[in-house]
Amino acid sequence: MKISLEGKTAVITGAAKGIGRSIAEKLADSGAAVGIIDFDKTTGLKAQEELKEKGYSCVFAAADVSNYESMVQAKEELVKAFGRIDILIINAGVSRKHTIAEIDAAEWDRVLAINLSGSFYTVKAFYDCFEGKTSEDEGRIIFITSGSGITGTGGGAHYAASKSGQHGLMRTVSKEFGKNGVNVNAIAPRVIVTELFDTLYPTEVSKEKLVSQIPIGRFGYPEDIANLACFLAAPVSSYIHGQIILMDGGRTY
Repeated sequence: MKISLEGKTAVITGAAKGIGRSIAEKLADSGAAVGIIDFDKTTGLKAQEELKEKGYSCVFAAADVSNYESMVQAKEELVKAFGRIDILIINAGVSRKHTIAEIDAAEWDRVLAINLSGSFYTVKAFYDCFEGKTSEDEGRIIFITSGSGITGTGGGAHYAASKSGQHGLMRTVSKEFGKNGVNVNAIAPRVIVTELFDTLYPTEVSKEKLVSQIPIGRFGYPEDIANLACFLAAPVSSYIHGQIILMDGGRTY
């Protein structure tokens, strides 16, 4: 099924690389104009340049999701560039694979500030882009969370807590925005092959052990998440609302 997002504008946080970058490219390839928000200005500008070289409409805005004023400024830049925002992908996040004994207060606060407060600040900053939506002018808000919010495993207690918090936030947003023609959902990946993969699983033995736990027999890739995000961003998904979609190759259940 060919998905068309022609005439739509999407904003993706944490989109300079990894899963966010893959989502931005997939949505752009489906016809959407894309706004990239990222803390890393150098990588963000590079992503913008590379997407434009492929003929896509792309604007980069540097921002720190853990700073509300920074997100408001990024939103204003992107609305000025595009005129409207139809799709918001909340993807920016950080992980520290530490035990409770290893996590100090500063690390706990930083992970929660980016992953959970950053998600709220993103919704809050873009709120007025969606409050006027209708069933004839649909909107989409998609949280990229984690299976850690369900299983409690993965990136540590702070990571799991922040991702579980995102699930609660998503459900509240879905209740508030559903009547406005805005579908709100979460994609919850588990192990995805990104820049951190080799750090978390540095040996072939560790990788083989991990893949043996996945029924379909392979790891997930950013493109897998991007494909689902594109589907959820499209009109064909309009009856999917308030859901947490676990993407783990069958590993969890």
